[in-house]
Amino acid sequence: MTKRMLLVILLTAAAGLAQTVNCVVAVVNGEIITLLDVQIAAEFGLGHEAAVEAGKDSRFSALDALIDRKVVLNLAREARGVDRDELAAALDALRRGMGEEAFAAKLGKFGLLEKDLEPFLQDRVLYGRALALRFSQTIPVSLTEVERQYRDVYVPEQTGRGLTAEPLQRVAEILESRLRDERRTKQMNDWVRDLRKRADIQLKKDCLK
Repeated sequence: MTKRMLLVILLTAAAGLAQTVNCVVAVVNGEIITLLDVQIAAEFGLGHEAAVEAGKDSRFSALDALIDRKVVLNLAREARGVDRDELAAALDALRRGMGEEAFAAKLGKFGLLEKDLEPFLQDRVLYGRALALRFSQTIPVSLTEVERQYRDVYVPEQTGRGLTAEPLQRVAEILESRLRDERRTKQMNDWVRDLRKRADIQLKKDCLK
């Protein structure tokens, strides 16, 4: 039995969870993601930043995030290294975002110490850094695209809210930035999706039932 699996068993037993102790939800390029990993990521909001759709099991969203991080960090060696100050800041932000009482309650639910969250926070920081490094170049946006965004999106949005649309020259930079961010996000998502297609991923979602 590996140290990793022993830790899973000890943490799960300490929390008194009813699920199978060492249930493996996924194996990504030989690295395991356990039920406990998924539950912790879901409970502490350590998945992707986007909100979980209403009615959707947050564990599936958390699992997707954990898989994405493994396939990216398998490749992005240049993103390695998170110092103690970064981890402390990430942990503090998580605690403040959840509220002290809720944060403490969830630690107690899983029988965790704050330091047990560090591997999750480290991977999240490294994942974001890897994407930022790979997609750091400025994405060109033409004036025609900005004008189309103004006419087809911005003006209807403002009208729908009962507001008066600002002149194009006043909002052109904002619309250009929005278009650039949307395009960068799409490129990132496409890249991660391609990595997942080429990775060896074995899913065992029955473990989540």
